[in-house]
Amino acid sequence: MSSDGSTYVDIYHEFPDQPFPQDFVRRSNHASLVVGNYVYIDGGEIAMLIDDEPVNMPNNDTLMIDISKSWNIDDAEFIPINKTSSGVLNLNDGFLFPAADNKSFFQFGGESTWLLYTPRNPTSVTQFTIENHGNGSWAEFEPGSSSGFENITRPSRALATTVDNTFFILGGFLDSHSAEDTANIQGSEMDPLKGIVAWNMTSGRWTNDSMPSHLVRPDGLNGILASVPIFGPGGLLLAGGTGTVNNEAPKFDNITIYEPQDKTWHYQSVTGDIPAGRNGACTVGVPGDNGTYEIFMYGGEQNQGGGQLTSTQAQQNIDLDAVYILSLPAFTWFRASYLANHPRYMHTCHVIGNRQMLTIGGLSPLDAGKDTMSQDHETNGLGLWDLTNLQWIDAYDADAAPYKTPQIVKNWYNENGTSSVEWNDDAVKAFFKQTDPATTGSTAPLTTETSNPAPSAHKPTTTPVGAIAGGVVGGVAALCLLAALIFWLLRHRQRRRPQSPLRPQNEMADTSAPLKSELSGWERRHEAAGGKATCEMDGTQRMELDETQPRERKPMELMGSSG
Repeated sequence: MSSDGSTYVDIYHEFPDQPFPQDFVRRSNHASLVVGNYVYIDGGEIAMLIDDEPVNMPNNDTLMIDISKSWNIDDAEFIPINKTSSGVLNLNDGFLFPAADNKSFFQFGGESTWLLYTPRNPTSVTQFTIENHGNGSWAEFEPGSSSGFENITRPSRALATTVDNTFFILGGFLDSHSAEDTANIQGSEMDPLKGIVAWNMTSGRWTNDSMPSHLVRPDGLNGILASVPIFGPGGLLLAGGTGTVNNEAPKFDNITIYEPQDKTWHYQSVTGDIPAGRNGACTVGVPGDNGTYEIFMYGGEQNQGGGQLTSTQAQQNIDLDAVYILSLPAFTWFRASYLANHPRYMHTCHVIGNRQMLTIGGLSPLDAGKDTMSQDHETNGLGLWDLTNLQWIDAYDADAAPYKTPQIVKNWYNENGTSSVEWNDDAVKAFFKQTDPATTGSTAPLTTETSNPAPSAHKPTTTPVGAIAGGVVGGVAALCLLAALIFWLLRHRQRRRPQSPLRPQNEMADTSAPLKSELSGWERRHEAAGGKATCEMDGTQRMELDETQPRERKPMELMGSSG
């Protein structure tokens, strides 16, 4: 209820949080998460057709999608979970992150919606406890009086991720809708935050440490933040395209690396098909089948200050409708080839079913604003991308094959090897050194420098010189004794048996046949292992796929004027 006594919130409660597909327009500013067999969508705003007009409203319930079984995008079922009765507020631009036991998840960050009057609640953490069949209930979570949480503020438009059971938030800003103690911030002013917040869910401690000044941005933080759990002493955080260069988002030609254990910052240059700067992209990360780690980035928009775009600006944003892959440890970007025509930003994405990226919601940068919102070409705002075959698909496969590193990425490692990477410093190189598959459960990155196997980390790689010399001398002596014994036996046997007729020449030829066959077989195996003729990789170095695959799209129906 507002200060004049009129009620706004109840108007929106009359409508469903997930309308019929034909009435769905767009979803944005939400948070989402995968826990077990379910995808959860919480907070944000949803636009739907009411009396043939698009109306934007808060998302009041938490939505759930079952991914234990296969479904088509057009038939995906959204299961609502009532949140209003819990008293927990819905927030825009917040984050969801899982508990260590995957039996619950938490919500933190964000701000109250600007669509209507809502009370500004104190900075808090809320928890959703999962019960039967993915359903559950929301409640306030108490961090503890000595946890350090009292020194933490709730940011909006930050970058967040988890690694090693720790939740990280980088940057963001505060405004008048952030919390009770920020209501004095005037109008749409934003107070940028200049640190990295971490919550260690094992110890329960909250910390707030400084971050490099180039990451600070007045209106939040553009670019991406991805967790890389398989490299570094205990996982790493990678930020790209962050900060501001000439009042624009910088391109992704340099990656900022945060090592959480020592709280140190590092930098690494990248190569390949480097993406342009953008805001509001989403990312997922997947361990490769050859010891690599791939970060997939999709979508985004370029900060043009809002309003109607020129034709050049519109095309620049259309070009951002692309999927890029950053492969580690190559630190090389690749772009998947398909026809870009429907850009989006402020969406979320997740890996489901082993090798599929699910994209959820998003706004169009081609729209002048939320008042002139175009209807999403994706049914219910859902999209599916095959991470291995690099193509958009229409159906989710719950039994899909495991993820395999895309062939274009394997080609790079096959042709260049990891030794071609130019490291910015030895510390970064040490983070991404090849590890023993026996201890990590993964295979070392594919390389063509040498065919000699790496020594096992489980055994010493050095032997005393004396032991080597003694072994050689003993081996030679044993061979000499063995040769003398064989010679004596043959002479002794020859004296005792009678002479036999000579074998025909063709029989002599037959005796060499097994040896020739074995050598030929070895040669074929060797060619299959290292020869280009039998290798799956085509031996051509390039940053794009061989063929352009147009992305099949549904016709876009404009709702309201976009001009």
